[in-house]
Amino acid sequence: MSRPRKKLTVRVAPEPKRPLPSKEEVLGRNLASAYIAMQHGIGMHYAKKKHAQEPVGEFWISVARMVMEHLAQHPPMPPRPPLTIQ
Repeated sequence: MSRPRKKLTVRVAPEPKRPLPSKEEVLGRNLASAYIAMQHGIGMHYAKKKHAQEPVGEFWISVARMVMEHLAQHPPMPPRPPLTIQ
């Protein structure tokens, strides 16, 4: 017979309380990292990781607001069915 296993407790430190970024800030950060990646010829993931600690400027937040307003006014079109060759 085997003896019962000893239960180990895992202690995890509580995550620091930090405010959640707004949708405008998240979209602005993504737009800024896409622009940086395009200008420097690097991957967007790398640009986002490299510039993550930098604050998002008011320009990118205003661009994000414009994009969100445009998408709210003009919803995306439904996908077209694939063309079949007969």
